[in-house]
Amino acid sequence: MNEAALSSSEIEAVQQAAWAGTLRQAFDRSPFYRGHFSRAGLSPRDEIPLNEITRIPAIDKTVVSEFTEQFLCVPREKIVDIVTTSGSTGQPLVWQLTENDIERLARNEELSFGCAGFIAADTVLLAVAMDRCFIAGMAYYLGLRKLGCAVIRVGAATPAMHLDMIRRVRPTAVVSVPSFLAHLADKAAETKFDLAASGIRKAVCIGEPVRQNDFSLNRAGRAVEKCWNAKVFSTYGVTELAASLCECESGLGGHLHPELLFLEALDEVGNPVPDGEVGELTATTFGVEAMPLIRYRTGDFAAIYRAPCCCGRHTLRIGPIVGRKHQKLKIKGTTIFPSALKTVLDAMPEISCYAIIARREDDLSDVVEVKFSSAADPAKIITTLKEQFQGAVKVIPQITAASPAEIEKLQLPDGARKRRYFVDLRDKNAR
Repeated sequence: MNEAALSSSEIEAVQQAAWAGTLRQAFDRSPFYRGHFSRAGLSPRDEIPLNEITRIPAIDKTVVSEFTEQFLCVPREKIVDIVTTSGSTGQPLVWQLTENDIERLARNEELSFGCAGFIAADTVLLAVAMDRCFIAGMAYYLGLRKLGCAVIRVGAATPAMHLDMIRRVRPTAVVSVPSFLAHLADKAAETKFDLAASGIRKAVCIGEPVRQNDFSLNRAGRAVEKCWNAKVFSTYGVTELAASLCECESGLGGHLHPELLFLEALDEVGNPVPDGEVGELTATTFGVEAMPLIRYRTGDFAAIYRAPCCCGRHTLRIGPIVGRKHQKLKIKGTTIFPSALKTVLDAMPEISCYAIIARREDDLSDVVEVKFSSAADPAKIITTLKEQFQGAVKVIPQITAASPAEIEKLQLPDGARKRRYFVDLRDKNAR
């Protein structure tokens, strides 16, 4: 199937056929969904078209966490790989995959990298861990190999090893967290190694945002583009879905693979929001054998776009992730995501690094502090930030100057898988 050539009506037909299989599997094999459907007044005889999927109540991570084993649709002997979520919103989920699920995972990444213009002639530096029950590194490796690319599995090694492999092998692309790409660029500059001339022309950035809501590159994205002289691509994935959505070269949102996933964007009470408006991404998996999910609220907020992309594809796209459900902040009657504060901070080149810290004041309000480091006059930076925050988000958080070491400790605590700019201390279990 060439998804890039599918019309809107063909996409609907593909998804309807895939949905029929998922619905039947859930009725027949999922202990959780049999009970879930029964409580919603649905029976195995019901044929629910995809455009009526809202008849099935949505679920979220708390439900999946409580009833994980009841989602399993195959005998344990069919399980070949077990992964976990990052645990950024609580206890990590344990997720199980069959051989067919692994093949689907590889297919998803083959499509995603193909969407970004990767071809078999590419050699890809994979700077993503494949251990610690982490699905992403494995997924990227499988997808790149399925596409025919050569892969350099450096993973979570030292910057020196990454730079040495870049010098010796001269890859054409890299997959990594953008903050690590920035770190590599700093190390390269120290050794007078010109990354811009290294031959890497594509950088797929995972785990951290590289775009603003208007699809322009944010500070991190611009830094990668400049230091590496590479085209930056954003990708979004969720462990439980064993799927990801990567941008094409137009950079106008991550493209859905219609044979593998169905997406909705919902408001707080569960109603669909109009295209272009931010809502909670809610997913239904297609082709998953072990643990299919129907109307799973991911906790991630973004806008959905259905208009054809500049690349010619008619597949649904998602905009930049603006935040997670648990990250919503209440400041003096105003509700915002930390990403709104981040946009202001990223626009100030005088600030070298920062962290946004949230604490609970009471049930109706949060206390938010911005810690920043800058070589410029801190007092002037604070004055400018207050003006910018007032104009952009209508609220002014507490603002404090700090050392780079203090901010580094906040961004990358011991045992963390990835760097964070938002530190949530509103709950004693926050990570």
